[in-house]
Amino acid sequence: MEHNTIRILFVCLGNICRSPLAEIITREAATKRGLRHYHFESAGTGSWHVGGSADPRSTAKAAEYGMDLSAHRARQVTAQNCNDWDWLVAMDAENRRDLLHMGVPESRLLMMRQFENSEDTPDVPDPYYGGADGFEHAYQMLAENAEALLDYLENQQ
Repeated sequence: MEHNTIRILFVCLGNICRSPLAEIITREAATKRGLRHYHFESAGTGSWHVGGSADPRSTAKAAEYGMDLSAHRARQVTAQNCNDWDWLVAMDAENRRDLLHMGVPESRLLMMRQFENSEDTPDVPDPYYGGADGFEHAYQMLAENAEALLDYLENQQ
């Protein structure tokens, strides 16, 4: 990896639903824009799914939009490795709180939906315990915010 590569980590609870989708959606958006100086990864704050595949509903949702999550393996972000990335992007307030407790500085911590002009919570709701419509809703939120996130990151250069 080049020394000027900017490393971005998307973070949710288990790294099987939201963060893998955010990773692949944002990677695709960056590729379409010709932004090759980013390296995208994802992780969970919890360890339950480490080494496992993405949730089948996330994999199916990605495939529906022409993206492949089959190689994804869940991993955990910890206080020991949280400084391996330039930016960490939390899916919800709980993930953000957990990252702050690990020692991630606020200056390197973003919320996936923080760029929306909305009165809604900046959380991407966890679709894990719901039906397929929750995964579509999460996908749409992530896709709508990927471009704004990239715009923000580009403006930080």
